[in-house]
Amino acid sequence: MIKSRQIPAVLRFALVAMTLCLALPVHAALQVDITQSSDQAIPISIAPFKADGQSLPVDVSDIASRDLASTGLFRTMNRANMTAAPATPEDVNYQSWAAQGVDNLVIGSASRNAAGGYRITFYLLDVARQQTVTSFQINAGGNQLRDAGHTIANLIYERFIGKKGYFLSNIAYVTVNGSTAQNRTFRLVVADYDGSQPSTIYSSKDPVMSPAWSPNGDRIAYVAFDVYKGTSSVRIQNLASGQARTISAGHGVNGAPAWSPDGQQIAYAKSADGDTDLFVYNLATGQSRQLTRSGSIDTEPTWSPDGSTIVFTSDRGGQPQLYRMNAQGGGVQRLTYDGSSNQRADFAPDGKSIAFVQKSGNGFRIAVMELSNNNVRIISEGPLDDSPAFAPNGQAVLYARQGGRNALSLVSLDGGAKSTLSQAGEIREPAWGPINY
Repeated sequence: MIKSRQIPAVLRFALVAMTLCLALPVHAALQVDITQSSDQAIPISIAPFKADGQSLPVDVSDIASRDLASTGLFRTMNRANMTAAPATPEDVNYQSWAAQGVDNLVIGSASRNAAGGYRITFYLLDVARQQTVTSFQINAGGNQLRDAGHTIANLIYERFIGKKGYFLSNIAYVTVNGSTAQNRTFRLVVADYDGSQPSTIYSSKDPVMSPAWSPNGDRIAYVAFDVYKGTSSVRIQNLASGQARTISAGHGVNGAPAWSPDGQQIAYAKSADGDTDLFVYNLATGQSRQLTRSGSIDTEPTWSPDGSTIVFTSDRGGQPQLYRMNAQGGGVQRLTYDGSSNQRADFAPDGKSIAFVQKSGNGFRIAVMELSNNNVRIISEGPLDDSPAFAPNGQAVLYARQGGRNALSLVSLDGGAKSTLSQAGEIREPAWGPINY
């Protein structure tokens, strides 16, 4: 029987120490709370959809409304204040909706289709002009109504914002269950972007961290520890089959995996000759090549969307800062100078900016740097914020908020809109998957 376990000191610097937590349900869905909306939030009302006069088994209009509201970019109308649920533009009393302060109205209905599912028709209406702006029709199987709600939100989001919505994407994150070392369990969870329909894909008594999605969303790379043996490993898990492949393992550091944009390589950190350097693993050949040899700690790589450069964290200057190099390992340049440390970068999907964690004063906060001019702005409040991950459309950043009530927070790129995803216990290490449509 193992009487005690100690986590090996495989990293010489880290943002926040892993903390003990209260018991956590294995498959608990995250609760979404909107904490701040943008001053320019778009007012919109989505009336309930019905099928043949009856409520749908899944409330697709409510899902769409919650999706839009969670961004902070839309201000949705409370359903309890709605006096009608019209199904077609001809049924709409525009004066009544205008009197309630409604500018944009979404109405719709569903009917059974030949495949046994539903054909959903909905309209976006301009209340002031009393006209239909656009209409859509989608088909969904009986077990696909939740996705149908996300699809409706995506279409509305793109109509107003001009970019694809992320409501059909998935996130991965780590939860911890148990208050002592003997009963603690770490779980790697995959869920819808809003935390619904969670599924545990890996569970261990030892720590698991750094999940990273493959570009097409079919695999996740992560780091697993064996505390008793004092080892760590970088693994790739196929989400469909559950099969896992280890690409680096042993004593010391094996961590911080990052997929190349083409999905053919993984950059990662590994202890080599007493130092921690960056390597690239080729999935086709099974071979690794070393990228850095600085004599310092080089870790936390992230690829630019075009695959030409890698941004990483290094303490070669004395404190953790962000550096950029070409994908072959040459041309290293320092990126960050503000704050006492900067680390854990994530590239925006368009490659024009990076999100990262900056330590300044007495706290850690999420910052965004525009790479064209190195301008930096802080988008979170701290004091212990970690693990930023861009939304797949680049319009928001998801991060872990530690200390007090541990939770995931979602903030719009300008910092003006915020929402929180939480559940009992601890949740950390978020990673945002690609857009799935």
